[in-house]
Parts: sequence; structure tokens; C-alpha cells
Amino acid sequence: MANLLCHIHGTKRFKVYPPTDITKLSFPPGASSSTIENPFNPELEPDGVHPMETILKPGDVLFIPELWPHAAYPLELCVAVNVFFKSLEHGYSSSKDVYGNKDLAAYEKGRTMIGRIGKEFERLPKAARRFYMERMAGELANMAANE
Repeated sequence: MANLLCHIHGTKRFKVYPPTDITKLSFPPGASSSTIENPFNPELEPDGVHPMETILKPGDVLFIPELWPHAAYPLELCVAVNVFFKSLEHGYSSSKDVYGNKDLAAYEKGRTMIGRIGKEFERLPKAARRFYMERMAGELANMAANE
């Protein structure tokens, strides 16, 4: 969900990444957080990402678009309030999502289907399994590229 971050007290560094960076940000399948230990450490930031960074101060309001991964690093004690905007009426989340961190229900259902497909391919010899799974991955990548 898109949201407004209303910064009330303290200062914090804040980064937002465009949705096109998602494959470089180390999000494990089904996870809502990256495994990058400290995205504010330049040595740990992945190559090829395009973050926008700012320092939030009291009174600042930041719009965070939906699907834009983000990270915050408080420089001191901070207080902020987020206001979320639901952009989908149906199919948003498969369960309650107070903080807007869960993936879309369609993504979760797709992951379940991929798991089933993986089990079907377990019966094949390794070379055939890899050949056809890579072919299917390419088909999904093409579908995404044509959106």
C-alpha cells in the first residue's frame, strides 16, 4: 500500500528504491524484508540499484508509493506516524495486513502453485528438470516484460 510517513520527532535517514530494483534487493521468496544487513552501508548496497535518499526532520511528510521498497535508519530517537492508502478493493492480502507489509494474495497463490510445479518436476532427471524449469522461468520473465 502507498503511505504517507509523517515525521514528528528526531531525525532519520530514509531510502526508497524503485520497484525495478526488487530483484537486486535480496528479498527471500515470500518475505516482506530484505536480507541486506544494513542498506545504509555503501559496501553492502547491491550493484545496479537506484535508491533515493533523504534525511527526515520533524514536520517532514514523505509519500512512499506502493511497491517501492524502503529502509529507515534513525540518527536519534524518532517518532513517526504512517497513514496507509489501500489501492485495491479485492485481492489485496490473503490475511489481515495492518501495516501494509504483506504481499498480494495473487503472489502468495502463485508461490503455492510454483511449489506444486516444483514437486511435479522432482520426478524428472536433473538435466530435464533444469531445462524445463528455466524455460518456464523465461516465460514468466517474458510475461512480466510485456506488461
